[in-house]
Amino acid sequence: MTTSHTYNRHYASIKLKDNLIQSKKTPDSLQNKTYKELENRFNANRSDSLLVTTYSYAYLRKAKKESNTFEIANGYHMLCQITIGDLDTSVKYADSIIDLTKNKRYKKYPTRGYLFKGLICFSKHQYSKALDSYLLALRSAELDDDAENIIALKHNIALLRHTLGEDRKALETYLDNLKFIKTQDTLVKFRPHYVTTLFKISSTFNDLKNVDSGLIYIKKTIKTSLAKKPQYYYKEALINYGINSYLRKDYQSAIDSLTKAEKLLGPNSIYASKVKSYLWLGKSNMALNRESKAFVYFKKVDSMTEMSNYSASIRDAYTTLIDHYKKIDDKDNQLRLMQKLIQYDSVTNKNNKRLNVDIVRNYDTAQLIKEKDLLIKDVQNQNQKTKYNSFLIGVLSIFMITLFYYFFYKRKRLQDQKGFNKRLENIKNKKIKKGKELEIDTKVTNNIIQKLEKFENSEAFLDSNLTMAKVAKSFKTNSTYLSKIINTHKKKNFAKYLNDLRIEYAIKKIKTDRKFRLYAIKSIAKDVGFNSVQSFSNAFYKKTGKYPSEFIRKID
Repeated sequence: MTTSHTYNRHYASIKLKDNLIQSKKTPDSLQNKTYKELENRFNANRSDSLLVTTYSYAYLRKAKKESNTFEIANGYHMLCQITIGDLDTSVKYADSIIDLTKNKRYKKYPTRGYLFKGLICFSKHQYSKALDSYLLALRSAELDDDAENIIALKHNIALLRHTLGEDRKALETYLDNLKFIKTQDTLVKFRPHYVTTLFKISSTFNDLKNVDSGLIYIKKTIKTSLAKKPQYYYKEALINYGINSYLRKDYQSAIDSLTKAEKLLGPNSIYASKVKSYLWLGKSNMALNRESKAFVYFKKVDSMTEMSNYSASIRDAYTTLIDHYKKIDDKDNQLRLMQKLIQYDSVTNKNNKRLNVDIVRNYDTAQLIKEKDLLIKDVQNQNQKTKYNSFLIGVLSIFMITLFYYFFYKRKRLQDQKGFNKRLENIKNKKIKKGKELEIDTKVTNNIIQKLEKFENSEAFLDSNLTMAKVAKSFKTNSTYLSKIINTHKKKNFAKYLNDLRIEYAIKKIKTDRKFRLYAIKSIAKDVGFNSVQSFSNAFYKKTGKYPSEFIRKID
């Protein structure tokens, strides 16, 4: 019932668009044009929104008039492209392509429909839907042996994984794509894709702090880019080289490379490249204690950034500037940047649906808000200071000190009393425990201890559905006996005992198995018996003092 309702609502919206198309009259000059002529005009006038709209409507109207399904799909594809700024409209055209061609086999269709739908869902931060659409598009492209779209879709899937924080999975996909491009004997035809993939692999290695592998692919990107014009990603590869040099602590080399890239970028370069070069120039200068130069670049980052283009990757520029203004007691600028960062973070967190337990920030949003509020009060107080306020502050200080000492001693007495009571309770518990332990026969105890040793060596603890009742049953004993023996001999409860075994196994596997280290944290958690990536990460941190991704990075 729900599916039917959704389908009917979608169908109605497309009929509405169809009526709009039919109501628009094709200009006489286009009446007798072929599909190829209309397509060529569409491609030649992409910068003119009015003309491309006219050509796409003329194309679609001609296809509908001739009941040519393939050309109708091409018409919808044109409309997808020109309405991409209006995601809700564009996705309707993408759905139209899918509905029209999903049960047919055309070259490029329904691949293009799924591909566009994936792009739109990604733009809407609907990452799960985006991945579903990309995978359907990839399956369709592989059935058609459509190399161009296979490469594009694998690239998009890798970008999506990077967005979700799965950099190792993204790297696997990029490397797989590189292998596919090489085996297709299409390096000339797909040269832009080849250079792009090299560049993305080098960027991902940098993100993973794998500087040696990153450097190899950066050099490959630069060499391939310079071999033939146009020089795809040359400037961006120079930026990557600068970042890689910074990570290797070769700060002057980083500055040289980033400065060269900055000069080549020019005034019309895309925001992402320029802001990245400024960010790392700032960091490199800070590392060499050239603070005044660093702040110039961090201020450029701030001046270029708006809510629409902010990303967490440039957060360091803001936190460093906030610290700087705090240090020189420039409260106005400190407050201005705090308010801006709080706003940016709130929108970023809203858009970013995933939970990443490995993100640790120097300035979390709650702390920023607290500091901002304190700063506002401080600024207000500075403007309103009087002798009366000074006197009042003195009185309040004396009162607070008196109150503090009163509660301090009162709390200390309570703690002493609680400590005394706790010690009494522990003595009682030990007596009770000792008495209870004697209830289990020595033979039974030894038998269960032997079975625990076999259990640990068999790696049966990796079963994620394991419970105390199941283990007790397999040991041919009861849960009460098993729990008491684990508590007594392992000095921990059953849940902690199980978690410790799994974490110890994970640590050993990470250290010895390189392929295992490339898994996403979610996959590692599942493989070692955890049902939740968060519980795995928390248990790992308690055991090692590091989160899994940090532990893996140090090994790599």
